[in-house]
Amino acid sequence: MLIALPKGRLLPEIKDLFYKIGIEFDENSRKLIIETSNENIKIAILRTWDIPKFVNYGVADVGIVGKDILFETDLENNYYEVLDLNIGICRLSLASLKNALPQNKKIKVATKYPTFAKKYFSKLSKDIDVVILKGAIEIAPILGLSDCIVDLVQTGKTLEENGLKELDLISDISSRLIVNKSSFKLNNKFIKDFVNKLKKEV
Repeated sequence: MLIALPKGRLLPEIKDLFYKIGIEFDENSRKLIIETSNENIKIAILRTWDIPKFVNYGVADVGIVGKDILFETDLENNYYEVLDLNIGICRLSLASLKNALPQNKKIKVATKYPTFAKKYFSKLSKDIDVVILKGAIEIAPILGLSDCIVDLVQTGKTLEENGLKELDLISDISSRLIVNKSSFKLNNKFIKDFVNKLKKEV
């Protein structure tokens, strides 16, 4: 079984979680496919946004990825979302330099999450222009590129330091375990055992 894990800050938490269920691996290995202490499990450490694609196409059997990315990923949904791991907990929020959004004009929203943003503003019956950015979103309203941002928030410190105010909580976010549908059928017992062990720890 090949498990796709995200690079970055979440990896140590995932490593600790896997250690609790008897799976150890060297996250500093330069190999693209990393062996683990379980001969039937291998690890690939990938960019977070790519993980749903690898699992969707069956290249990886299992993946761990944030709910924010699953929501934004436009795929044919060839995977099951089987478990909320309760790690990587944060929130997707609406923030602006002012305490309110402009009322009589089209709102410009800077975000990495256009699907979330469109759905949120659609519920409010507000017309928006989405500016998709990949870097530091907070700078967009400061430089006048947007009226507000829709972005992930952990502590709110970055917003505060840049004079931005959190106006609304759009969605709570955490990391999820996803399983390719074909892999789930072919390796049902093995994957179920793996998921059940994780369930006990989360």
